[in-house]
Amino acid sequence: MREEYAITKFPKKGLTSGKPAQRWEDALVTGNGTMGALIYGDPLNEMIILNHEKLYEPFHDSIIHNNDLFPYVNEVKALMKRGKFKDAAALFSKKSGHPLYFTDAYHPAYALNLRTNQVGEVSDYFRTVDFTSGEVSVHWQDRRGRFFKQHFSSRTHNAIIIRLSSADGAFIHAELSIDDLMPEEGVELTEISASGHDLSFTCSYEKTKKGYAGMSIVSTGEGTITAEKESLHIKGTKEITIVTRIVPLTDYAKQKDATLSRMKRELKTLAAISYEELMNAHRLVHEEIYNRMTLTLGENTARCVTTEQLLAEQTGELDPHLLQKMFEMGRYVLLCSSGDYPPNLVGLWTGDWRPPWSGDFTVDANLNLAISGAAIGNMSEALESYFYLIEKIAPDWEDNAKTLYGCRGYLAGSRTDGNHNIHTHFNEDWPLGFWTAAAGWLALPFYEWYEITEDTTFFKNRVLPIMKKIALFYEDFLTETDENGKWLFIPSYSPENTPVISAEKIAAGWQEHQATINATMDIAVTKEIMTHLIKTCKELQIEEEKIPVWEALLAQLPDYMTNEDGALKEWIHEALHDRYDHRHLSHLYPVWPGDEVTPEETPEWFRAAGIALEKKERGNGSAHGVMHSGLVAARLKRKDLVEENLRWFLSSDYIYTSLVTAHNPGRRIYNVDANCSLPSLIMEMLVCNRHGFLELLPALPKALSSGSLTGMLCKGQLTLNKLTWHLEGKTINVTITSHKVQHVQIVYRHGIEQIAINGKEETIHPVQTEVPLFFKANERKELMLTVK
Repeated sequence: MREEYAITKFPKKGLTSGKPAQRWEDALVTGNGTMGALIYGDPLNEMIILNHEKLYEPFHDSIIHNNDLFPYVNEVKALMKRGKFKDAAALFSKKSGHPLYFTDAYHPAYALNLRTNQVGEVSDYFRTVDFTSGEVSVHWQDRRGRFFKQHFSSRTHNAIIIRLSSADGAFIHAELSIDDLMPEEGVELTEISASGHDLSFTCSYEKTKKGYAGMSIVSTGEGTITAEKESLHIKGTKEITIVTRIVPLTDYAKQKDATLSRMKRELKTLAAISYEELMNAHRLVHEEIYNRMTLTLGENTARCVTTEQLLAEQTGELDPHLLQKMFEMGRYVLLCSSGDYPPNLVGLWTGDWRPPWSGDFTVDANLNLAISGAAIGNMSEALESYFYLIEKIAPDWEDNAKTLYGCRGYLAGSRTDGNHNIHTHFNEDWPLGFWTAAAGWLALPFYEWYEITEDTTFFKNRVLPIMKKIALFYEDFLTETDENGKWLFIPSYSPENTPVISAEKIAAGWQEHQATINATMDIAVTKEIMTHLIKTCKELQIEEEKIPVWEALLAQLPDYMTNEDGALKEWIHEALHDRYDHRHLSHLYPVWPGDEVTPEETPEWFRAAGIALEKKERGNGSAHGVMHSGLVAARLKRKDLVEENLRWFLSSDYIYTSLVTAHNPGRRIYNVDANCSLPSLIMEMLVCNRHGFLELLPALPKALSSGSLTGMLCKGQLTLNKLTWHLEGKTINVTITSHKVQHVQIVYRHGIEQIAINGKEETIHPVQTEVPLFFKANERKELMLTVK
């Protein structure tokens, strides 16, 4: 007997939409990291756009390499010393032998179109996503009764599973066909084939031998399935299951037939398994990862409203319900789009061939922000996908270092499609070839994971080799000093900003341009790499012969500077002045993601960074800039600026009805930067953590006076099991487990009046901001704080 289907209109963790999506950007999403689906359209004419993480349209027959640019580096430097920044960039670009090249473009595989017969008027429509299972459901009814479609991308069986079913036993007639979504160029051949119970699609690219294949197998409990031309017609059944897989091909001609045959065998086996069994196997994996962390904000987080209503209600005030929903969606997007690779600019989903910026991995803020919450957010699977990507492309960094600057070591390019990272994304106007900080920023998540786990094998085998080669580059790159004997970073670059140059200098021939000298970010990243190498290698008693080299290089780095406003300068050069109206915050790297600038250790730079953030404007309003500003504000303990950025984000129309985010206000350009980095911002405003230091609620907005967080990982082998706060009642409760013997300072800057440790109370006179704790290995402590 068939089980009755229980309709869950509002998943406990998930979203509900009351209207069909009319465009793919509002489609609901599911994914297993490798394959994803966008589900949208009328319930009787549904489009399921299929994506695979490794489908990138080749733009060239082979990988483009730079000419040897080292012979021209001294000429570039000479031009820059005279302020001829644009001329220097033009020379570098001209001698490279190529224009600015984008990476290969991420694209959809194709779309399944599922048409269903109608009897009477469609009513009671809604669609949902359950974040804990990854299931997308569509519900409606007509004169025959209720119907529903369910979709998920299985982590255990590596297939997209779809079920169309009648809840009331009505017969269904349906047609399954393929929309190839093909552009006019870029594709050499596509084939659609329907036979028996299977529907297949294959594609070969114009450039290279690559292509891909996809296949769907349809099964029914009863009725008939007939192949007609390029579609399958299903009649007389109460339930339809569709099992789909996509496979990239490195050699289309040689691999196509064998791949289709293998897929057919494997998918037929899957199609014989019930939907419930397939879902249960997947759910065990997906749900465990997703539920490692939870967040509750305020008292009204259980409201049952559609996304359309929730977004329409935004008035500019900080809405705890929407903020919590976006936190949950952010973790969902990160998990669903982390497979072999981490999320690219569009996560795992696009309906467009050649999306903006190729939909690639952009590493001067976007990828860096997207992955920033994986480690502290207890999602090592997403972090591992990031490690895989970086370790795959890192060998190309040696080519970049040698070809562009004649240096040993690593120099990362600013964009990658995951296939290579030869640095060809620069020209006269966009001199990203002058940016040397990329590899250091990309290495930071490796080091942060070591700080959390203190896994020395991981450090020695996977972190140290990367960091040593980044340091090696700077050993060769830094050859000139200023009048004070400090290293001169020339050429240099602060993504993607242009300094202001005085009229007097311009009259003397200086050029305003993105190409610069001594970008603060380049110096900060170099300092971070050397500092981490020295500290950790001394602790582990390794690399003893290199430590003096790193210490000498570190000692010659220039100090940061402040400008006439007292703000931390973006360029450490007296002729290069700050341009505040820009989306990037590259010069605030020492605050976040770095942790060099703190109120305890560098109070002068902490104040200067605060002024810089106050002065900073939004430029074109990019969502990644809003998130980045909020993250820096959290590290600066500026709850006012955290709240300002959160309010701006929630009320400025960045969010599609699918709860996927856009790059710009007005829902322009599908982009998951904000989705994936919002959880990072929430965690950073609730907990600030360094070794032996755990600060509670460092930048909590007033509107969020109560809530709870569970499952956060902290540096020094600490797990924040649970943090609960109710500031109107002046209480903070926190449960912490230390996995090693250590002392930890618990900090609440507004004052602690009383503390109970595992039920034992102690009144604190006078009121303190810090309480020292001692942990044994694997000891768990429950703290109840009464605060001012």
